[in-house]
Amino acid sequence: MVNTDRVPIVVQNMPHRSAIIFVLAFIFLIGLTAAPGDAESGDLEDKQFTGYPLMQPRTMNPADQPSIMDYPLESQLLAQSEYPTLDHNASHENRKSEKKHDTAEPITRWVPIWGEQVREKGYDLPLPFGVGANLVLMDQGIDVRNLEIGISAPNLNVSGVTFSNTRAHDRANTARLDMWLLPFVNIYGLFGYINGEVELDVNVPAISIDLPNIGNIPISDAQTVKLSIDYNGTTYGGGLTLAGGYKNFFGSLDTNYTYSNIDVANSEIKTFTISPRLGILVDPDGIEGLLAFWVGAMYMDYKQTVTDSINLSTVSALLPSVELDFEIDIKNDHSWNFLFGGQWEITKRWHFMAEGGIGDRKQLITGLFFRF
Repeated sequence: MVNTDRVPIVVQNMPHRSAIIFVLAFIFLIGLTAAPGDAESGDLEDKQFTGYPLMQPRTMNPADQPSIMDYPLESQLLAQSEYPTLDHNASHENRKSEKKHDTAEPITRWVPIWGEQVREKGYDLPLPFGVGANLVLMDQGIDVRNLEIGISAPNLNVSGVTFSNTRAHDRANTARLDMWLLPFVNIYGLFGYINGEVELDVNVPAISIDLPNIGNIPISDAQTVKLSIDYNGTTYGGGLTLAGGYKNFFGSLDTNYTYSNIDVANSEIKTFTISPRLGILVDPDGIEGLLAFWVGAMYMDYKQTVTDSINLSTVSALLPSVELDFEIDIKNDHSWNFLFGGQWEITKRWHFMAEGGIGDRKQLITGLFFRF
């Protein structure tokens, strides 16, 4: 998309406000299991769970996310995981619920490795293979640095120029193919298309020249130049998810890396994400299939290099009409954000999920997936 002792380590590195929100939200999810409606229909652990939520990431890379860039957004872009819930009371003899759930035979039982031994102990495992599609939308603040300029090639370092109001907006459509290698290990590959825009204000200081016997002659006053750089391209990558559960609780730790080759000259996006999640299963009466809800956090390392050009006459009418090439390095302003999401397991084969991210980085991931 695990041992719960991994989660506090991650939370300690999050901003204090995000950590408090994460803990309170998970306590709220635990409270859902004791809702009055559940008291009337019986304890959740006694219901017939023949499936488990399968959440496809985000690869939050702009492409993924994910990677967006999950999150490409993997960047995924963005970026993006499945949660097998292993219920020690999952044998048919102990199931008390009258609600019938869909069952489906896997295309092969060779994977996951050790899967048959786990099933013999009464655990319910996912179908081994999955294919699906994600839509990833992401907006985040960015840090722009290392400006270089030049004629025909950006090869001169520039100081004194600053940047403000810098943000990146990304949209990615990705396909995902995954396999459960072990009962608790899922590996997957991502491929898709990304388009986005970088917006920034370039604050140029006053420019003047010092001529012999004449003195200092100003060429232009200090000013701000607004830039908007659009880009499109392909993205690809892969990832690994550790996942597991107990009764109606589950957790996962997902990590992925995506690379995006975009159409701005010599430009690329590299995204690495890590996403811990904790959640619960809900089997409501009157709704076909199973529901899952989770909270979590995403760490994203988003790096982009942009090479473009600008006509000097747009900076000052006193400057010649010459194309000045420039290159800048971009990374995300804040690494962590808070996640919350849900999934509807319509049948054992078909799943729909949606996940949102809040904080300086805002994201929305939706996906439809088929397992076999």
